Parts: sequence; C-alpha cells; structure tokens
Amino acid sequence: MLYFCINSLSIMTEATFEKHKRVIDEWFVNGFNRRKAYQSVYKCSDITADANFAKILGNTRLQAYKRQKEEESSAELKTSHERLLKELENWAYSDITETLLLSPEQIKELPIEFRRLITRYETTTRETDYGPETVTKLWFVSKEKAMEMIHKHTGFYEKDNNQKKTEVNIFEDIDLSQLNDEELKIFKKVLQRNSNKE
Repeated sequence: MLYFCINSLSIMTEATFEKHKRVIDEWFVNGFNRRKAYQSVYKCSDITADANFAKILGNTRLQAYKRQKEEESSAELKTSHERLLKELENWAYSDITETLLLSPEQIKELPIEFRRLITRYETTTRETDYGPETVTKLWFVSKEKAMEMIHKHTGFYEKDNNQKKTEVNIFEDIDLSQLNDEELKIFKKVLQRNSNKE
C-alpha cells in the first residue's frame, strides 16, 4: 500500500514506513537523541537528520507508532505522570541536611525515596587524636535538573516554545486506493511537476 504525504509531496511505501519505525525505535533506545536515531538508519548530515526526523514525527502513522511505544514503555515500567512528578518533587524539595554526619550504615537505613537521591558516594577513614574517623561524601541529583524536568513534563515551557515556532509540518497520510479518478489525475500532475523540478 502506498501513502501520499501532502506537504512533502512524496509517497511512503510500506518499506519506508518500516525504516521510519526503526528510526523511532532507535530514538527510544538511544535516550531520545533525534539526530543519532535518524543517522543510525540513514547516512546523512546532521542538518538533514534533524530536518527529516521532524518530518517523521509529523506523519500520523508514525505518531501513532510512537504513542504505542510510549504506552508499552509506560506499562512495562509501571510509570505514570503522577508517579514521575512525585519522584521529581522528591528530588527538587529534598533536604540533604538529613544526611549530615551519617555513617555508611545509617545512610543505608534512610528511606528508599531519599537513598535514590544519592548519585555517588565516597568513604574515607583517617586517624585522629580520638581514633579512626570515617567520613562519607555524598553527591545528589541536581535540584535544577529536577525542576527543569518538572517544568517540561507539565508543559510549563510550551507557550514559550510555541511562540518561537517558525514552521509547522503537518502531514496527512492518504490511502491512494481511496482516491477517485479526478483526485488521482491531480496527484499524477503534482508528481510530474515535482519530478520535472529535479
């Protein structure tokens, strides 16, 4: 089956659709790097990869595929918007003073919600006049990053981002078998005009 994308004036075959699905799959795997996802399937420049990935996300069939992947991931991880926001809230509003002067054993006894905030730790033992002393250094998740993630997730930046948009790509898939004779004639003319330009 062939699909006609109005804005790009191109035909998407089932093989192309499958390749585009591979791009979306790679995007999920690589941590949502659009450029690398596109370049893993198509060898091209960075600029071309960025532009073409945006076009892929504008395709309604691929949007549906992306939503399906998101739903599957969410179900697999047992995540929800509420659960994610609660975790980010824990990050953003945590009080690290609760960990001052704690031993490694006491740190292990902290509630799991608090222990998840620790990204790295280091223990050092040194001799003092009063005997050996163990010092534990802790590194925590970034509060700034947590707030940024909360804002992105709740659409806080959406209005600003929409104001900066200069181009909107809207793609509509059309099943060519559903076109009447007049529409097929117009379609052929458009394709001929397009091929003459190249």
